[in-house]
Amino acid sequence: MYEVIVIGAGHAGCEAALASARQNSKTLLLNINMDCIANMPCNSAIGGPGRGQLIREIDVLGGEISKNTDRNYIHMRMLNVSKGPAVRTLRAIVDKKRYSINMKYVLEKQKNLDLRQALVKDLIIEKKDFSIITSDSYKYKSRSVVICTGTFLKGKIFWGKNRMDAGRKGEINSISLAESLERIGYTFGRLKTDTPPRVDKKTINTKSLKLQKYDADPKLFSYESKNNGNKQVNNYITYVEKDCINYIKQNIKKSAFQSKKDKKEGPKYCPSIEEKVIRFPNKKRHLIFIQPEGINTNEMYLHGLMTTFSEEIQNGIIKRIKGLENAIITRNGYGVEYNFLKSFQINNALESKIHKGLFFAGQTNGTTGYDEAAAQGIIAGLNASRRAKDKDCIIIEREDGYIGILIDDLVVKGVTEPYRMLTSRNEYRLFHRHDNADFRMAKFLSELGMDEKKDRILKKYEKINKIARRIKNTKYYKKILRSQLSNSELNEILSDFKINREDAETMITELKYENYIKREEKKIDKISKSLDYAIPKNICYKNINNLSNEGIANLSKAKPSTLGQAKRIEGVSSEDIFALLCYFKNVSRET
Repeated sequence: MYEVIVIGAGHAGCEAALASARQNSKTLLLNINMDCIANMPCNSAIGGPGRGQLIREIDVLGGEISKNTDRNYIHMRMLNVSKGPAVRTLRAIVDKKRYSINMKYVLEKQKNLDLRQALVKDLIIEKKDFSIITSDSYKYKSRSVVICTGTFLKGKIFWGKNRMDAGRKGEINSISLAESLERIGYTFGRLKTDTPPRVDKKTINTKSLKLQKYDADPKLFSYESKNNGNKQVNNYITYVEKDCINYIKQNIKKSAFQSKKDKKEGPKYCPSIEEKVIRFPNKKRHLIFIQPEGINTNEMYLHGLMTTFSEEIQNGIIKRIKGLENAIITRNGYGVEYNFLKSFQINNALESKIHKGLFFAGQTNGTTGYDEAAAQGIIAGLNASRRAKDKDCIIIEREDGYIGILIDDLVVKGVTEPYRMLTSRNEYRLFHRHDNADFRMAKFLSELGMDEKKDRILKKYEKINKIARRIKNTKYYKKILRSQLSNSELNEILSDFKINREDAETMITELKYENYIKREEKKIDKISKSLDYAIPKNICYKNINNLSNEGIANLSKAKPSTLGQAKRIEGVSSEDIFALLCYFKNVSRET
């Protein structure tokens, strides 16, 4: 008997299990293969625009993906340094094997957590408990269950004319659990995603390729990590150009790509090379990043060359790419299609609307990417633990950060293709920055028993705000506003005001964008305080200024009775909600 059982030990399952166990719930983590915990079957990248912010928020809530990335990165870069702070974030390439082994070790050491290798075939709903039945007839009971099955529910992989049942190449899929969930009332759709080939570095002409360099003095994801001097390696950049594009077009009918025919949607923001050639017929070249799989391996990952062609055609493509003319493929690319839970069946706690105590997280919910999975995993794990102890769930709202945006998009808007977090999805991205995730997530820490951590964060920002007020009376202030502060002047600030570089950079951002940030904060505050506001029954949405056409159509159809209900309607954005608020309360949009 356990308080929480987590099914699946990918990035969602690892965070869910650790979150539950760290909340003092007796937790069991079940995985088909103990050697594939926290596996990275595709890219070895963590972070990037929108996703790096997710990792920082997970870190504040007590997650592990941030720390494990900091321990095992082999290439770290701060992206968009020439752009504004709203889109600035870290991206790391990690050593895949080390990452997986290290996460497994963290799980094994965790108090209140047991790990078992098992294939779950049935989930039985009882009065207050759940029973989990494995393929070897073991039976486990728990108060709460988190399902993090990734691409394994009725998973099939394909390349060229090859088809096989598998969750990933070389790994069995999960059919019985999918059928069990369907029997108890859950509805699933099908999605697909593709992987690229890997090649032997010895056979790459790296001298002909452009380098993508790492940061020599890298910043880290976790607020608690210290730079341990990881050995770093460069990425390489090349392109699929005219000759290769023509070769792909000549062979396009031989691709296993069938998303349109079979109505299985692939990821719009990480498409296969076949899809790129079809979707952008006038584009002269397509970018490829050649990334190391690890320090102690020669395998290189071809990011941007996802494909479902046969091995023969994949070889033909490789030979037509600069720097890869003599490259030897060590693993061919392939596609995978799988069941995902249609998101109208879960709420913003990631809990089933049908069965209290049953949670879903990760690619099971239609997302793509390790970061998105981990963000859902920690929320599902925390809430499963709370449900097991008869406590209310924690909800991270859209106004709180990227985790809230992610979950709200899934639950309210649904999924028609694998969902990827982007900064463009966030209407509060200047406030929801990479650097201030600790401040934004601090409000949840008391409920999670992390008062000491919360106090430390609040004291940090008290110091930052105090120094910011003093800076306004110095020679530095106008230079900060004009982006003219030199490195020597920044060093003077560090020394004179006894503040570290990271905190100083946060302070400078707050000063430089003070008016814009305050405007976003006021908008968030006004919306959150007005969700109970009653909407008149006879309202005509067409008469309201600044409502989107989609918002007008969906509000008119749903007829919500409060702003809170309106906020949950698919297709109604936060900008629409603010337009309603302005209309009802005559609030100036400038505030």
